[in-house]
Amino acid sequence: MMRSQQGFGEGMAAVAVCGSAADRGDFAPACLRPGGLELTEDLVTLARLPRHARVLDLGCGKGTTVAHLVDRHDLRVIGVDASAVQIARAREARPDLGFFVGRAEGLPFARAAFDAVLVECVLSTLADADAALREIVGVLADDGCLLVSDIYTRGGVDVCPPSGLPSLGRREAVAGLLEGAGFRIAEWRDRSGVLARAFWDAAASPGRRPGEAAAESACTAAAAPSGEAVKRPSPRTGRRLGYFICVARVCARSEAPAAKGAQHGRS
Repeated sequence: MMRSQQGFGEGMAAVAVCGSAADRGDFAPACLRPGGLELTEDLVTLARLPRHARVLDLGCGKGTTVAHLVDRHDLRVIGVDASAVQIARAREARPDLGFFVGRAEGLPFARAAFDAVLVECVLSTLADADAALREIVGVLADDGCLLVSDIYTRGGVDVCPPSGLPSLGRREAVAGLLEGAGFRIAEWRDRSGVLARAFWDAAASPGRRPGEAAAESACTAAAAPSGEAVKRPSPRTGRRLGYFICVARVCARSEAPAAKGAQHGRS
């Protein structure tokens, strides 16, 4: 472990997080997600993280957010991602920070190792978000918090059409998913405008077909193969997608659900 990141535990290199855009091209100049660092700033403000708070950025990509949180907010941050290529880029850009290949479903950290975990446009791309959330709650301090940004279903029939974007489901489904892992939502904000803006920006990218660049973002990587245009939601379902940020606090351990792994609606 690098000297500047002591106190988080050893052995990260042996494990590997699902959910970033892996080795695809950049969705935005700095970040592979709608809203970029603007929404990261909103989350940090809502969470009221103190200086030197211990933070895990799960699905960190090439480390832009990790560097931002360290440099601007004086936080102690570790980044984890599934892509060895992205982690190599992060280490090359910021060798003073801690970046590791890892899996959300098997975090090798001690109990209460972090004060906050950041998952930006990650949960909707995971095959088993419940398992990842159970891992996350285990490495958070008793007063820790989860900072989330992701796609959800704002209206219409919550069914994902072929090649459609992944979604965590309706707001109540997102709440159920988090509560089932031992969290309670403290703050929720709709930020659907950034999703629409992201697709317009992607469509305008030089040399790319409309929708092609959007397929390479962290949120949409699981929806379509590289180079395949992302299709609009099927008119038969009328599914309307939105984007949200939320801060969820760890419930008192005695309040946490006894039964783990209950599945909640996700499209």
